Amino acid sequence: MASILITCRQAHALLSGQRDATLGWRQRLRLRIHLLGCDACAIVGRNLALLGRAVRALDLHAGD
Repeated sequence: MASILITCRQAHALLSGQRDATLGWRQRLRLRIHLLGCDACAIVGRNLALLGRAVRALDLHAGD
């Protein structure tokens, strides 16, 4: 059985991957556990979410 703990590199890959596809429950759990203990990756996750919202907002206003 794979360890539930993941590295920051793995967390970044999952954070990026969740923008493109839905993560499985194991991936979500591993990522959530990592983010609870790693402030740096939690900040990266928040920044990616903010960037995603900004891009979607630009797309909505592109036709204006």
